[in-house]
Amino acid sequence: MKQFLVVFIFFFLSFDVACQNKHVSYNKADLEEVVKEVENYFSIRFSYNDAIFKSQYFTYKGLLNLDIFLLEIELQNNINSEFIDAKNIVLTTKQQTISNYTLDEVLVVSEYLTSGFNQNEEDGSIVLSPTKMGVLPGLVESDVMQSLQLLPGISSPTESATNLHIRGGTPDQNLILWDGIKMYHQGHLFGMISAFNPYITERVDIYKSGASSKYGNRISGIIDMHSATDIFTKTAAGIGSNLLHSDAFLKLPIIKNELGIFIAARRSLTDVFNSITYRKLGNKIFQNTKIEDNNQQVQEEELRILKDQFYFVDFNAKATWRISEKHQLNFSSLFVRNKLDYANANLEGMTSNDRLNLQNNGFSLQSDNWLTKNFKLTTSINYSDYKSDSSLLETNTEDNGSYNRTNSVQDFGIIVASEVLLNSKNKLIFGADYADYDVAFTIDFVDATIEDEIQNNTLHTTSLYAEHVYNSSKWHIRSGARMSILSKLNTTFFEPRFYADYQINPVLKLKGSGEIKNQSISQLITFEFDELGLDNNTWTLANDSEIPVLNNHQLTGGFLYDKNNWKVDVEGYYKYTKGLTTFTRGFTNATNEDYFSGQSTSYGIDILVKKRIHRFRTWLSYSLSKTLFNFGALQASNFPGNFDQRHVISFSNTYKLKQFQFSLGWHFATGKPYAQPSGTRSFVNVDNQVENALVYDSQNNARLANYHRLDASIIYDFKLGKHKKTKARLGLSFLNVYNQENEIDKSSVLEGDTTQIIEETVIGLRTTPNILFRVSF
Repeated sequence: MKQFLVVFIFFFLSFDVACQNKHVSYNKADLEEVVKEVENYFSIRFSYNDAIFKSQYFTYKGLLNLDIFLLEIELQNNINSEFIDAKNIVLTTKQQTISNYTLDEVLVVSEYLTSGFNQNEEDGSIVLSPTKMGVLPGLVESDVMQSLQLLPGISSPTESATNLHIRGGTPDQNLILWDGIKMYHQGHLFGMISAFNPYITERVDIYKSGASSKYGNRISGIIDMHSATDIFTKTAAGIGSNLLHSDAFLKLPIIKNELGIFIAARRSLTDVFNSITYRKLGNKIFQNTKIEDNNQQVQEEELRILKDQFYFVDFNAKATWRISEKHQLNFSSLFVRNKLDYANANLEGMTSNDRLNLQNNGFSLQSDNWLTKNFKLTTSINYSDYKSDSSLLETNTEDNGSYNRTNSVQDFGIIVASEVLLNSKNKLIFGADYADYDVAFTIDFVDATIEDEIQNNTLHTTSLYAEHVYNSSKWHIRSGARMSILSKLNTTFFEPRFYADYQINPVLKLKGSGEIKNQSISQLITFEFDELGLDNNTWTLANDSEIPVLNNHQLTGGFLYDKNNWKVDVEGYYKYTKGLTTFTRGFTNATNEDYFSGQSTSYGIDILVKKRIHRFRTWLSYSLSKTLFNFGALQASNFPGNFDQRHVISFSNTYKLKQFQFSLGWHFATGKPYAQPSGTRSFVNVDNQVENALVYDSQNNARLANYHRLDASIIYDFKLGKHKKTKARLGLSFLNVYNQENEIDKSSVLEGDTTQIIEETVIGLRTTPNILFRVSF
C-alpha cells in the first residue's frame, strides 16, 4: 500500500511538472476557466470580480507565458492587470481601479474544490458560485445546500439537503440568508432538496467560523446567498426539467444600463408524474409513518387511498435600478411552499385526512450609495414570513376527532451599514440593525379532555457592530465586536469577533479565529401528536424561564498549503455552547419533566487535500470531531450529542473532457448515536390507569452502523439551432450506486399496551437515479 501511494504521488508530481512547459491551445475558451488554469500553472493568485468574466472568451495558441497572457487578455477582453506583489495580481475592467473596490465587490479568491468553489483569501470563507459550478457526485444539477456537504466540517447525518450540521451545531443554529431575507424553511420534499434556485443564485458566502460582526443571532455557521446585482445588458432565459421538477427563468433589461428585472420559478412534478426518482425519495421520506403503513394495507385490500397529493413550488423576482453611478436600488422577493394532502378510508368507514402546508415568503429592499469613492452606505429593509400548518381530521359513523398545529415566524428588520476605505490596507465597517420577531405556536384539539396549547411571543433586538479590516501582502486581519440589546429580557450581549491569517511564504499560510455568538430564536423538537411524523420542528423565542438565550464560544486555528496545484487546508476548532434545552435536542427520556438545561462541547479537526491536473480534480475531505452533552438533571455523566459522528470522509473526483463532465464520489461516516432502552416500567397515570414506558440506563448509549455510499454524475453540454446560439445540457446522476442499505436513524416503541419492545430503523436512500434536460438562450 505504501509503495502504491509513493508511485501515485510521484506520478501526479511528475505529470504536473511536465505540464508546466507544454504548449496550450485555446479557441474561444471560457475566460474564467483559462484564468484558473493559468493561476495553477504559475502558482499565483488572481483577485477579481466575477462579473468581468461574463460572456468573455479567450483565444491563444503557443507556449504559455504569463506576460503574454496578461497582454492578450488586455487586448482581447479589455481587462487590466496589476501586481500587488510577485504572487498576487488584481484583474479589473478598463473602467475600474483598485482604489474604489470594497470587500464585497472584489474577492481575492483561489479555487477550493472544483469549478464554482472558491476561497476568499481575505477572511477564509468559502465562496460558492452555483451558476458556474461544475458537475458534482450524485447531483444532476447544482443544489446550493447539497453542494456544501462536500466541504469538511459540514454534514447531514440524515441525508437531508437542508439539515446541515456545521462543526457540532444543529441546523436551526445556522444563519441562512437569501438577498438579506432570513430563511426559516429551506427545503422541498421534506428537506431532500434545497428551496433555492441555483440558476439565479449568483454567489454564496459560507462561514464555518471567523464570521464578520455584521452577522448576528445565530451561533453556528453562516450561509449568505446573493442573486445578481448587475444590470442585464441583454435578455436571457432558460428552461429545464428533471425527474422531480421543472423550472424556468427570465432576465430582462428594461432600460439599458439602468433598470433590469428577473423572475424564476420551479414546480414539482410529484403530483402529476410518479417518477422513479420520486418513488425512491418517497420510500426514504415516509418510512415508519402512516403513509407507509397505509400503503401496505392498500396492497392487502384493507384500505382505500382517497387522496395522495404532494407538490412544492418556489418563485423568485428581483428588480435592480441603477439610479446613477453612485446609487443603486435592489428589490428581491421569494415564495417557497410545500403542500401535502393525504386521505384514506378503511373497511369500517373511518376516514382520515392529513394536511400539511409549509411556506416561507419574504422580501428585501436594499439601497447602495457610494457617497465618495472610499465611502459606501447601505440601507436595507427585510421581511420573512414563515408558517407551518398541519392538521388531522378523522371521521366515522359515531365520532369525529381532529387536531390542528401551527407554527409561524414573522421577522422584520432594518439594517444601516457603512464601509470606509481608509487606504489600500485599512478599512472600517460599522452599522446598526433592528429586528422584530413575532413567533406563535398553537395546538388545537377537538377532544375537550386534552388541553390546547397556545404560545405567542414577541421580541425586539437592537444591535450595533463595528470592525477593522487590515489587508497586506502578508497579513489579513479582521477584528470587531457586536453589541445586542434584547427587549423583555432586559439583557445586553457583547460579542467580540476576530480573524487573522499570516502568509509565511508564497505557499504556506497560518490562520486563526475567535468569536462569541448568541441566539434568541431556535427550534424545539415537540412530541409527535400526529402519526404522520413529518413536521415536528417548532421555532420559539428565548424567555426568562424555560428557554434561555443560546451562547457559543469558538476558537479555531490551522494552516493552508498551496503549491503546484496541491492544496492542503487543515483547521482545528473548539466550541462551547450553553443554554441548550432537552426539547431543543429531542432527547428520549421517561421522566415527566418538560425542560432540562444543559451545555455542549464540540472539538475536532477538518482536513482538505486537493490536487488539480488541468481539467481533472480530485480531493479528500475528512472531519474528525466529538460533541458531548452535559445535562446534569437528566444524567450525571456526559454523553454523545444526537448527531455526533466521529469520522466523516468524502473522496471526490471530477473530469472535463470537451463537452462532457464526469464526477465520482465516495462518502463514509461513522454511525450517529441513538438511545437503546434497557427495559420497561409500569406506572399509574393521572386517570388512575396503568401504563407502560421504556427505561433508558443512559442517553445515546448505542450507535448506528457505519455509513457509506458511492455517487456518480455525467453531464453533456451542446448547442442547438442554426447559429448554435442556444445552449443545451443533458445530465444523468446516481445516488448510492451500489445500493448500500444505510441506517440513518433508529428508535424503539412499545407494541400497544404490552411490554414488548419494537425497534424501528430508518434506512437511507437506495440507488436513486435522476435525469436532466435544459436549454438557455
